[in-house]
Amino acid sequence: MSLNRPIGLTGGIACGKSTLAEGLRARGWHVIDTDQIAHEVIAPGGPAWKNVIDAFGPSILQPDKSIDRKVLGRLVFADPSLRAKLNEITHPAIRSAWQRELEERTRTHPTQALAVMIPLLFECELERLFPVVWCVGASRATQLRRLVERGLTAGEAEQRLASQMPVAEKMARATLSFWGEGTSDALLRQLDQVRFS
Repeated sequence: MSLNRPIGLTGGIACGKSTLAEGLRARGWHVIDTDQIAHEVIAPGGPAWKNVIDAFGPSILQPDKSIDRKVLGRLVFADPSLRAKLNEITHPAIRSAWQRELEERTRTHPTQALAVMIPLLFECELERLFPVVWCVGASRATQLRRLVERGLTAGEAEQRLASQMPVAEKMARATLSFWGEGTSDALLRQLDQVRFS
């Protein structure tokens, strides 16, 4: 598998994408985290901050004028039309930011292996931008358990899963899949078995 072009990294929610990304970083890769970029674009002064407030109202604001992501999450995962509205506002800013970082990193570190972590890569039809797509999967029961451990109610966890393409479909469409069911070490051992040309 060639490292000449960036890999798209995706997977189901709570399947182990971040663990795999940390494993790549530890092995010398540069990983662009679009979840982190998503936080930045709605931070005060960020490119999507005012538009999100205009669309969803002041009830999503915390006292320091930052957007309460838990409140916003409860709104958009309970209503697909609101989620579509949020995506319409934020996705162009997120995509612009990661593509800018990718171009800059390719220019300044031309030999470094690169991955772009995009949770909704298939949902947003971005697979055509990457010659190789890696996917991390896990069972639905494990996803639900991990989401509840992160502080969501069982109902909220179900809503999060319902908002994404099924893990099995993502894995079937990926170039290479990893199984994040067990420990972090077990997932990273799979990474060490990948052969690069």
